[in-house]
Amino acid sequence: MNSPHASTPRRLPPLNMLRAFEAAGRLGSVTRAAQELHVTQSAVSHQIKALEEWLDAALVARDGRRLALTPQGAAYLPSLSNALDVMAHATARIERQATRHTLSVNALPTLASQWLIPQLSRFRELMPDIDVQLATTTSVLDFEPGAYDVVLRCLSPAELAALQARPGWRDVRFGRFLPDAVMTPMCSPDWLARGPALKKPADLRHHTLLHSRSTPTAWRDWLAQAGAGKLEPAGALVFDHAHLAVQAAVQGLGIALGNPTLLRDMLDSRLLVAPFAAITMRENDFFWIFPPRSQDNAAAHAFCRWLEACA
Repeated sequence: MNSPHASTPRRLPPLNMLRAFEAAGRLGSVTRAAQELHVTQSAVSHQIKALEEWLDAALVARDGRRLALTPQGAAYLPSLSNALDVMAHATARIERQATRHTLSVNALPTLASQWLIPQLSRFRELMPDIDVQLATTTSVLDFEPGAYDVVLRCLSPAELAALQARPGWRDVRFGRFLPDAVMTPMCSPDWLARGPALKKPADLRHHTLLHSRSTPTAWRDWLAQAGAGKLEPAGALVFDHAHLAVQAAVQGLGIALGNPTLLRDMLDSRLLVAPFAAITMRENDFFWIFPPRSQDNAAAHAFCRWLEACA
């Protein structure tokens, strides 16, 4: 239901009169009010006098060099100060919104969950006016770069060449970040402590290996590189994505392959340990992909520079 006064125009004095009186009354000085408002003392005095004439009420009285409020002025000041504060806060909110930037980023689920999300708080500290909208997709190559401001992918040289050769991709830019793209076995400290000894890669035959369908040959390739290509593990669990296999390792379900760079926080906090940290298998490189629509996007440029600085 509408207020009975909804159609009644508000009867308000001009804003400059109100600001001059509020500043002078709050500060107790015409001189200080003039300094705050960046006007002359005579301009403040003139606005206060005009407000008194508009209201037909005395608001101030001189008490030596100090400005004193009449009872009517003292009663008027708190409500006026609150009203101006509300207006100032509302204006500041609009100004903050106007200066914010929204950045759409697309990444593979493993990169997003293992590294990007844990690191985003640091980006937010550096760039508080950029709001990141993160979307994840499982396809490495089947995506349209122009649908996002920045796309993040882990690519082999052949996959990178295939993308660059696509029609309409001539102006798409690529840049490497997180250069230490390697994989090594990881498990929970509890698994390492209570399970059979892990002195050499061949000892993995006594353990459960955690696989992912997104990297189906990873264990086979790592074992071959480590000289244990014919190893048959005691057990195996298979998950859709590599980040799920790593999470299963954290929960003590077995041993997964992970990237130490992506999982640095988990390793530092001892959620995971790497029993064969010196034996690593080279993984594909991480790239940011920059569509033509982002060439003039300052937020996208800042995000990519941050990615590169995270090495």
